[in-house]
Amino acid sequence: MAQFLEAQNLALQNVKATEEKEIIDLEDALNRVVAQDIICIKDLPTYDNSAMDGYAFKYSERNRDLKVVATIMAGDIREPILKEGECYKIMTGAKVPSDVDTIAQREICEESNGIMHLTSDVKQGNAIRLKGEEQNKGSVLIEKGEILTGAKIALLATQGITKVEVYKKLSIAIVSTGNELKEPHEVASEDEVYNINAINIKMLLKNYSLDAEYLGSIPDDLEQGVEFISKLKECDLIITTGGISKGDADFTKQAFVQNGLKELFHGIKVKPGHPTMMGTMGSSFVMAMPGNPLAAIVNIILLSMPIIFKMQGVKNFYYESITVKNGKELKLKPGRVNIVLGILVDGKFIAYKNNKYGSGMITPLVESSYIAIFGEEVNLVSYDEDIFVVKINSQANSCKCKYIN
Repeated sequence: MAQFLEAQNLALQNVKATEEKEIIDLEDALNRVVAQDIICIKDLPTYDNSAMDGYAFKYSERNRDLKVVATIMAGDIREPILKEGECYKIMTGAKVPSDVDTIAQREICEESNGIMHLTSDVKQGNAIRLKGEEQNKGSVLIEKGEILTGAKIALLATQGITKVEVYKKLSIAIVSTGNELKEPHEVASEDEVYNINAINIKMLLKNYSLDAEYLGSIPDDLEQGVEFISKLKECDLIITTGGISKGDADFTKQAFVQNGLKELFHGIKVKPGHPTMMGTMGSSFVMAMPGNPLAAIVNIILLSMPIIFKMQGVKNFYYESITVKNGKELKLKPGRVNIVLGILVDGKFIAYKNNKYGSGMITPLVESSYIAIFGEEVNLVSYDEDIFVVKINSQANSCKCKYIN
């Protein structure tokens, strides 16, 4: 049975980032992965401009009353005209003429009969946004492998960029196992359960603009299972749930093996989720997750998503963690990694129901917003101890795994 990080690292070593690219409209690029460096085309800002409404003047004349000779609106182009003892009234965003070097916000200025009096001192260069102070022409705006957030898309829009080259989305198949499963649109008896794993995983992936197709359940028959899985080989990624624990009929694993699966590991020292298996099958990567809903989803979040991010071309494919205080003493069973759901209360992590919940539940996921993961040697987490936590649905943005306590 593999260690948690050992299993993740082994999987990461055996996946390749996609090299397929496409050009899409900027407005469709949210959460997509940039396929090449994007270079700054024009300085940002493109000219010196006013950061606020106020009065523009030479700093050397700040200690005298000044005559207002013109008003400069945003969009105006004003040639320098100031003489000694004069100033401009200027609006936010307006281009600053070359004959001034300081702007005083109107709140500290008094104007009467066209004369401006400064009521408070101001620093030289105040309220002037200098050309190129944010970005210089030729600098790298967005690096290859970065995920495009709303703010990054807005930054590209400042350059007049309307299209962007990104990596094509992975083709992802989700399949289930188990004769007892019913789809949500079907009627389930008391002896049957609804298949929530497929939609849960699909929605999780959709959060990251990853599209997955649910293709149904693998038949509980070896010959039929082999045929079913053979049709998945064109997918980049295959995610299964259930049918891989030692107590299960081994049809699922055998069907994959007969289709050329090369197992990387089967079983991880983690709670919940120890039956997890991963491997390669031709050009497809296979993630066989536990059947219990909570176990399946938390292991996809923490174990699988960095692997999927790497496959999608993300450069920094680990989550960023935050450091918080533990809000209540927590006892854990050592010898395995423990994944604990919870919330933050006044900045402190509180484990959901003191970590007493089952791997088959779904409510803990609904009522939790953070995950803490503790190493195999940890048996006690003291009150007020510093710990790492990851916000559920965090974006990948780190080059190192720093979220295991």
